[in-house]
Amino acid sequence: MIGLVLSMVRARPGQALTAFLLSVFALAAAVSAPVYSATADRAVVHSEVQSAPVGDRVVQARRTSPSPTDRDFENVLPQLFTGNGFSSVFSTEFDTLIEPAAPDGAEIAPRFVYRDDLCAHVRMTAGRCFISETEVILSPAQADKLKLRVGATFPATFAKISAEGDYVAAGPPLVLTLVGTYEPLNKSEQYWSDLDYFNPRASNRYTTEPMFAGRLTLEAVPQHGPEKQALDVVIDDSAISRESLDAINAQVQTGKEKLEALPGRPVVSTGLPNLLKRIDGDRSLVAQVVPVAAVPLVLLCWFVLFIAVAAATQERRLELGLFSLRGITVPRRWWLAAGESIVPILAGAVAGFFLGHYLVRLAAYLLLSASSDVPIGAGLNLWAFVSLAGVLVAALLAQRAELVKRTVDLLRNVPSRASRWNAPVFEVVVVVLAVVAVVQLRRGGGGLTGFALVAPSAVVVAVALVAARLVLPIAEVIGRRAARRGRIGPMLAAYALSRRPGTQRILALFVVAIGLTVFAATAAGAAGDARTRRAQVELGAPRVLSVDPLSRSSMLAKVRAVDPDGKFAMATAMLPVSEDNVPPMLAVDSRALASASLWSDPKLSAEQAHELLHPDTPRDSIIVDNKELSLDVTITNLGDAFRVHWVAVVVPEDGTGVGRVDLGKVVAGRQTYVRNLPMCVNKCRLAALELEQPEGRGFDADMVVHSLSQHGDKLVDEAAFARADDWRVPTTPGPKLLVPELAGVQDGLRATISGYKGADTAFKILPTDVPSPLPVIAARTAGVGDHMTGFDESRQTIDIVGEVETVPRLGYTGGIVDMEYAERLSTDGGDTEYAQIFLGPNAPADVVDQLRKQGITVSGDRSIGPVRDVLDEQGPAIALRFHEMAGILAVILAVGALWLVSSLDRLRRAGELRALRAQGIARRDAAANGYLALVGTAAVLAPFAALASWLVVREYLPVFSDNPEGFTASYWPSPLPVAVAWAAGSALLVVAAVVAGIRLRSATQRRR
Repeated sequence: MIGLVLSMVRARPGQALTAFLLSVFALAAAVSAPVYSATADRAVVHSEVQSAPVGDRVVQARRTSPSPTDRDFENVLPQLFTGNGFSSVFSTEFDTLIEPAAPDGAEIAPRFVYRDDLCAHVRMTAGRCFISETEVILSPAQADKLKLRVGATFPATFAKISAEGDYVAAGPPLVLTLVGTYEPLNKSEQYWSDLDYFNPRASNRYTTEPMFAGRLTLEAVPQHGPEKQALDVVIDDSAISRESLDAINAQVQTGKEKLEALPGRPVVSTGLPNLLKRIDGDRSLVAQVVPVAAVPLVLLCWFVLFIAVAAATQERRLELGLFSLRGITVPRRWWLAAGESIVPILAGAVAGFFLGHYLVRLAAYLLLSASSDVPIGAGLNLWAFVSLAGVLVAALLAQRAELVKRTVDLLRNVPSRASRWNAPVFEVVVVVLAVVAVVQLRRGGGGLTGFALVAPSAVVVAVALVAARLVLPIAEVIGRRAARRGRIGPMLAAYALSRRPGTQRILALFVVAIGLTVFAATAAGAAGDARTRRAQVELGAPRVLSVDPLSRSSMLAKVRAVDPDGKFAMATAMLPVSEDNVPPMLAVDSRALASASLWSDPKLSAEQAHELLHPDTPRDSIIVDNKELSLDVTITNLGDAFRVHWVAVVVPEDGTGVGRVDLGKVVAGRQTYVRNLPMCVNKCRLAALELEQPEGRGFDADMVVHSLSQHGDKLVDEAAFARADDWRVPTTPGPKLLVPELAGVQDGLRATISGYKGADTAFKILPTDVPSPLPVIAARTAGVGDHMTGFDESRQTIDIVGEVETVPRLGYTGGIVDMEYAERLSTDGGDTEYAQIFLGPNAPADVVDQLRKQGITVSGDRSIGPVRDVLDEQGPAIALRFHEMAGILAVILAVGALWLVSSLDRLRRAGELRALRAQGIARRDAAANGYLALVGTAAVLAPFAALASWLVVREYLPVFSDNPEGFTASYWPSPLPVAVAWAAGSALLVVAAVVAGIRLRSATQRRR
């Protein structure tokens, strides 16, 4: 029997080749899903590691040593984080005091620091790096302040902070030798960690850089106190892979536990769990989304194989009838019929297994930015065996219709009407299954898992089957109308579409193939649009520079110095996050909002937003210099006001520290309080006038402020103080905090607080050089209330003057305020939080250099392209690329099915064509086959099937691995990619239909 089956295969090589190729395709499609998942798994791990913040790949330990001689911390380090992939940096430090040797020098109190491998991370501006004990290096500014040259010696002592806040010597001196001066190669590199070695802000250290030396030099400082020790362990990118995730995590957790058990109770932190959580989320999404495309692709392979074997079995009806007529038993007839298909199917399964691996490798090379070759055998799993079993079952079921027929029916020369695939039971079952999958998807709460996994493809198939059943009667009507009009060609094409067995299933196959392609393009396009929108909104501008902390006023001034007209640069800063669930707020220099940000709200333009955020104010800011400031006040009542002083709060415009100048002790009656303002050499903004009691207790007060003068000229006269609207008081959150009541009187501004008992007081008078309440533009879904936290963490009343869909950088969850006005509301003159500079498309190429010349240190530079690239490498984006690949394979499969059907038609219709030609019918009309009509009908129906599926599953299709608030796939993606996918799929089938028609017409010519 085996020999007979093999001879049958040799006798009909075309049919065997068809079964072989379809089996190859089916197994390749089945294997491609797990192999692609494994490949994408590696890709998402690589992309997450590459895009992760450095903090997610760092283990940081910080402690203060229990005693100066304790070395447990550094002694245990060689035992932890060993092996390739870990690089560690240990550092230790304490405070020192250096007295100048030269009479014109000044003392400094630098941090005395040892840090592993320091000399490789600094550039020596003079001399060399330290080598032996007692050798140190200083910054050029330190050497200049101490009036030291390279080679000089100087004493240094361990230092402590006195009660007055000054650094004082706390031990005997050690003579050190200055061997060189340094500057860091890159202050923002990870090597320096978060230890803030180069903070530019002035302090009571009188220096902004540390003094570096070797470990033995620090040990040699006599009687030095406990050391502040730090360990930074960086996990290299190459060390974290799909295979090493568990080992890396275990080693980090073990090292963390050992460090925390040391004396001094080190504080150990690492962001690795966050990175691993994101990686696990990406991997699970890939495993969830890839089968959504793999399942319909394998089902299509089974379906096409069913069609091929069924058509081939129909061509052998006479042969099967002779088998039955000669008394061959039913099992032998099954084996003879099935063996001719099963043998090439099994051979094709082996070839398809290997082909699937190499197809995925090619796809990964084309579609993924980072991947690695998955070993052969990755696809050897249950999924592959199920696919092979499905291929064999499809082949056997395809032959059943002919094998169960009576012998007389098999011996007939024309197909029986009973062989037509017109039973609606199968279609009803498919529609019911689609409904069940959709219900489980939308109400099950589990997303694309379980049976809901087939929901997208089930909807497409159900729509295709129903549409195909509705189209065939329409084709029948068209055929009859063409017959009545004598149009032979259209009549034959319409009847071929409506009456020929198997046409309905072929039409459904074409609809499904094009529909899946359109669905994949729709999903990929909508997800791509969402990723682009998220990148634009969360970045906020075409290019964003992160800068080192500097004062808010200084940042505004320096950015405006680079861009005076606001044509390309905008300073931004985050306001502090309050504890009462107020959404985050971003302060922006709104004058540059239109030119420097990616503003896209259709109802409110950036220019309108600037006008709303920066309206005119009742008065300008009061600007003072360092000369004597005079305050004329009459105090008529003070209750419980012990040791109360007048204080002027000034904010220097050059960005140096805010000044709180004591104007003198409060005296009853009319008094002029005079004091100069030494911090205002480069001008200051008067932020507030306040009464301050050192203990912070409450008190009652009643006074009239008459005038404020400088240089003998009145900055604010009695008439200006009498305009009460030009002055304001702090916003009070309730009865526990009392603020003055202001009223304009004939000779100035009256301010009163009474009945303070049981309440705190904030006796502050502030100029109304900002709109009150402060204007805010908020995202519609942010839930911004009537107040926010100001830069100085005070409560500020706000007014929502506009609502937009999203705000730059904060998206759907926050609001924006004008940075200049928000800074005027504050009285601390502090540093910016998360300072960034938005750059528009008109920014010059040397803008970073211009900013550096202004004293702004740029620590990061991001643009839309790289941010979008990172999102494109998340798990859902990578998984959706398999959908696009599956759509292409589905169309190729449909082309193969059309080629198979046309080949069988050539054999089956040869007699028909000759008969029609003999009756004088033109060859063109005689060869009318309906292939183009079939493809055209499918091309029209497929987008509707894809649309129905998309609307059902859109909100459940994952787009991002971190599920950001508000960013989902849009209902209507960009039409161009979808149109291209539809046109490409339809065009391939149209070309195949045209070629098939040409082959059919050529058969009539050769027979002539």
